[in-house]
Order: sequence, then structure tokens, then C-alpha cells
Amino acid sequence: MLSGFSRVFNDSSRNVRRKVINIYVFLIGVNILIWVVALITFHRYPLLLGTAVLAYSFGLRHAVDADHIAAIDNVTRKLMQENKRPVSVGFFFSLGHSTVVIAASVAIALTTTTIHNDFPSLEKLGGLISSTVSALFLLAIAAINMVVLWDVYKTFQSVKQGGIYDEQSLDEFLNQRGLLGRIFRPLFRLIDSRPLA
Repeated sequence: MLSGFSRVFNDSSRNVRRKVINIYVFLIGVNILIWVVALITFHRYPLLLGTAVLAYSFGLRHAVDADHIAAIDNVTRKLMQENKRPVSVGFFFSLGHSTVVIAASVAIALTTTTIHNDFPSLEKLGGLISSTVSALFLLAIAAINMVVLWDVYKTFQSVKQGGIYDEQSLDEFLNQRGLLGRIFRPLFRLIDSRPLA
């Protein structure tokens, strides 16, 4: 069975159709299993079952957010430029994302319970700090987006005045843009995929 998984996640294998079918079969099977467990667990609690359906539908919607698609697309393009067949990039992205979300949720729940029970005076201060951090983060994202918009506008004006617009120049522009892209560009070279043993 492990050798079957290694073939599915091996980027050097050329049988893309079979790998995609295997991933879909695995994901559909896991989803069916989870819903069977949810129905068995929540059959006496229709409110919890409805909440599970709502959370699942929000999760499906969240899965196709632009930042997720962009992250998967970036890694896929890089690996394809290296003549690999990165069929499982989205699978591993979602697995990593889910693991981080679950770990963060557990950590937040434990921290909240501890603070509520042992340090009630910190609740108001924590609310103020979290609101301030959230607002500052959103303002920073807005500022970065304005810089990116300005770069796109300058490129558009350059093309409008006779500049070159082809796929290679567009790729070069996209590789040079963004504050985080400039900071983390050396780390992008580390993105690689190795066949499983």
C-alpha cells in the first residue's frame, strides 16, 4: 500500500491520469468516512449536525480563496518548469493548512480556557491587544496591496507606451514584485519535490 502512495506522490512518474484518479478516490473515501462518523456522533444533536454541514460548506468555500490558489499555482509552476508532474501539490497544501488550523484552534482553546479561569483580568487587555494587532495587520496588507497596484499600473503604462508585453516579461515582473516576494525569494529556491522512498 505504501508503494502505491509513493507512486501517486512521485513527481517523476508520468502516469498523471492514474495519480489524479487515486488522489480523488482517497479524498472521496476520507470525506465519506468523516460524514459517516459525523452522522453517527451527531444523530441525536441536529444542531451540531447542522453546524458541521455549515462548517464543511464554509471550508469548501475557503479552499478556493485566491491566496490558496496562488500558493498552489506558484509551487506547481516552479515544479513544472523543472519538468516534474506535481499532481499532489494541492493535496499537501491542504493537508498542511488543515494541520496548522487544527493545531492553532487547539492552542487558542486551551489558552482561552486558562486565561478565563486563572487570569480573568487579562481578558480585556487581551481583547484590546488582539484588536490592535488585527487592525495593524490589515492596514499593512492594504499598504502592500497599494504598492503592488502601483507597480501593476506602471507596467500597464509602460506597455501602453509601446513597451514589450509577452509571457516571459510578465513572469519576470511577477517574480520581482511584492515585499514578501523580495524578502523570501532565496527561500523559493528551496521549494523542491523528492520522490518518496
